[in-house]
Amino acid sequence: MAYLSTVDFFADKNFLDRWQRNLKGDLDLSWMKAKTEKITVTAENTRRGLTFRDLDKGGYGFTDMPELIRQNRSFAPRGAELPDGLPDLQPAVNQKGEVWAYNTEGYYEEAMTRQWNATVDVPWHELAKYELPDEISRAYAQLLTFLTEVEMIATDVPAEWMGKLNNSFVEVKNFMATQVVDEARHTEVFRKRALTTGYGLMKASPQNEVGLKLIRDADSFAEMSLALHLAGEGFVLTLFRFSEYISPTEVDKKMFRLVMQDEARHVGYGVQHLKWVMRHFPEKREMIHKHLDEVENLLFGGGYAVEVTEPFIILAGKGLKKENIAQGAKITMLFQLKQVEEYFERLDKCGLEERRQMSKLHNALELTRASLQEAGVLA
Repeated sequence: MAYLSTVDFFADKNFLDRWQRNLKGDLDLSWMKAKTEKITVTAENTRRGLTFRDLDKGGYGFTDMPELIRQNRSFAPRGAELPDGLPDLQPAVNQKGEVWAYNTEGYYEEAMTRQWNATVDVPWHELAKYELPDEISRAYAQLLTFLTEVEMIATDVPAEWMGKLNNSFVEVKNFMATQVVDEARHTEVFRKRALTTGYGLMKASPQNEVGLKLIRDADSFAEMSLALHLAGEGFVLTLFRFSEYISPTEVDKKMFRLVMQDEARHVGYGVQHLKWVMRHFPEKREMIHKHLDEVENLLFGGGYAVEVTEPFIILAGKGLKKENIAQGAKITMLFQLKQVEEYFERLDKCGLEERRQMSKLHNALELTRASLQEAGVLA
């Protein structure tokens, strides 16, 4: 197999001469005179340790980073001297406003301190003491199949975008690396739980996967983050909370509490990113609304697929009898209302209060609420 290179160092006489001089002890040492800032950093809180925020100084920091990174398009870390000859990696994302969020560095530090292990932190051995009805086990296996679909795309998407970001956005790239680990662990834990039900994985959801494909095919990082972090993972965060509520065992409740802490962090980044964009680039408001139109149509439509909704109804109602289904349907409707309400609350916090009046999803929310009030489900 041939290995191609744009530089043949073995044919470079200057390189070979320098190498031979190094072997004789004749060192160049020009790197010792790097034209960079000489600073001292210390941990502001010794118990917390040295954080990215403690490094936010001068050209090494993120506060004074320029909006558009024009010079460094290489692997060079932010703050290093950039000599001639560095390769142009052609990063697709070079604007700070595309990726930055309030507290980005804090989300990274939190992620590093709150990692958990799907192999040992879930008490798998305790499942042996539970005997679940057949319809509950089947419904739960279907829910876990859906969650495995969701978490795999949430692993793939940030992994794909990491290499497209300018290397100067180190805090964002590090945070996204933790997100990839988080979501891979969620895929792992849901797959493991599905196989411990005795029914394995059930049926994939075409309607759901069309919405997931929308996230993968986003044209820009900002569009992806809006669909994944704020809408998609916000939707799933409420879903995890509801899943804990209807979980058939204490083992499952523990599992959902663990995944919730990760998901809340990802949603937090999405909210704080949109806040950053709205404050620094208010001219993007119209474009954001157009993205949200598409996100709401496909992503939330996928969440109401029969492969998703019906297992919830059975689990919430605790069975397939007529009275169980009726009760489960009411509880599931209330949960779905909560999903949509929390979505609009997040947009309110980002400064998009007008979204409620513009959104077809909000109109559907109000119609559903009115129907439930008429039926006596809501006060």
